[in-house]
Amino acid sequence: MSSKETMHLPFTSDEAVQSPDTKPDTQADSTNPIFYPDHDLCKLWSLWSGLSCQDAPLRLEQFFEQSSQLAVAQFSSKDKYRLWDFLTAAARKRIESISAISVYAPLDLDEEACVFFSGNEMDAWLFLFPPMGQGKQLSPSQIHKILAHQGVTFGVDWMRLWKLSSVTQRYFQLFPMAHGALPEPGQDGQILDHYPRSLQEDVHVDELDQATYTTLKLVQNIRENDIICEIIPPTPGKPGTTVTGKIIAATDGKPALVPQGRNTRLSDDGKYLLAARNGHVAFSGRNFQVKPVLHLYEKDIASKQNIKFLGDIHIHCDIGRGISICAMGMIQIDGAVECCAIEAGEDIIVSSGVQGQDKAVLHAQRSVYAKYLEHCTVYARNSIQADCIIACDIFSNGTVKARTGRGAIIGGIIRSSGQVSAITVGSKAECPTTVLLGGQPCEEAERAQVQLELENIEKSLASLEQKPHDQALEQKLSKLRLNQYVAKMKLEKFSKELETHATLSTNRDMRRLRCDTVYPGTTVTINHSSFRVSQTQSNCVIGVVDGLVGCL
Repeated sequence: MSSKETMHLPFTSDEAVQSPDTKPDTQADSTNPIFYPDHDLCKLWSLWSGLSCQDAPLRLEQFFEQSSQLAVAQFSSKDKYRLWDFLTAAARKRIESISAISVYAPLDLDEEACVFFSGNEMDAWLFLFPPMGQGKQLSPSQIHKILAHQGVTFGVDWMRLWKLSSVTQRYFQLFPMAHGALPEPGQDGQILDHYPRSLQEDVHVDELDQATYTTLKLVQNIRENDIICEIIPPTPGKPGTTVTGKIIAATDGKPALVPQGRNTRLSDDGKYLLAARNGHVAFSGRNFQVKPVLHLYEKDIASKQNIKFLGDIHIHCDIGRGISICAMGMIQIDGAVECCAIEAGEDIIVSSGVQGQDKAVLHAQRSVYAKYLEHCTVYARNSIQADCIIACDIFSNGTVKARTGRGAIIGGIIRSSGQVSAITVGSKAECPTTVLLGGQPCEEAERAQVQLELENIEKSLASLEQKPHDQALEQKLSKLRLNQYVAKMKLEKFSKELETHATLSTNRDMRRLRCDTVYPGTTVTINHSSFRVSQTQSNCVIGVVDGLVGCL
């Protein structure tokens, strides 16, 4: 063996270890230590090789061949210190054995094997001291007995062990001889949905650019005992084993949180979430629910004026005059709507359209979709989408969109907290069309309505209090005072919500009117600043420019 850099992977090459007690530098780019000339291990190397290592330190490396099943293990900082101490002690003991032999007797020492364990006992290395004089080399079976005696019972690289006798440079190296098995954590349980949790709200447009609102996938019909989702159970963890045979506990997978909501149930084996009734399945944000559905046909509508239902309503016909419909969920209408009142806790879908005659009112807590909207009032806390909007009062806390079919917004007042987008806005006849952007239109409209209601209550109170009091009057006054208190509470709530929205709003730069064509007679107002279109413009975007409303 040469005395030059015989082995690599040092702790450091800059700071010499002046004594066997000096600790290695754990911050150096290394996995194994360096031993400097005055170290006992260097003395043993010189004694064995007959060469001096005064000019270069002894560098240890890990032996590795491509065919081995064990990769080169990395030492932790603590293991580096421990390895240095371990080899220092072993070398000192070997020197003492040599010193104990009489100088007149032949120096005969057998090969010696040392086993070093990582701190977590997941790896074991073999270090061999060479035989001296007529000393014998250890056989693979003898090395195996030494490994077993030291406690190595698991993960031995048998191929490396039996090939060790053929390794020419087997001394002053570290041989990875065993590697433990790390524990494998179990897989968490999973939920495989058979119904999507978020629904596609885009309106399908055919080759003639006509929107088909009946294809809106906002309703998912389900029958009793249909599978909503599959529940994959967690798997147990696979324990690990150290090279000394110790079992390392593994973490089992966690069960999935089953999204079981109203009108759903688990199957007997717990593998499926099932519908407990017929209806519409929907994801509420935390769980799946099956909502009851009220199906109404022309004969049902003809015999009723007021319809209320704690679920979804599906109407399979047109709706005529004077009908009031209220649902906690979604309302889907397959026909047209005339002058009536419709209120939904979720979406309103009108497959044909609304001919309101300035009397129809649609109020949705989410979105409104209609083929067309004419002469009606529409409230939507999310968005409003139609092929055309003509002479309507629109209140939307989201967007207002008319981009399919005719794609026109003509006349009326469009109020949107965000963006209004259409193919054309206004008309060649310069029909007055007003677009108000910003704020919270729905809340502002409700506050104005409550304010008017409060004023009427106060007028009634003032009038009644001037009359002679009797028991009937006192009851009426008590009821009015209660209504007055409730109205004031609502006004206070609306005021706080609007104030909070104005403070936290981060989408002011999204307030835009976008259209392919805008005609004179159109007025856009943002922050009490207005811009009136004086001539026809194409590919127009109107928003705030330097604090004023104008074309961008």
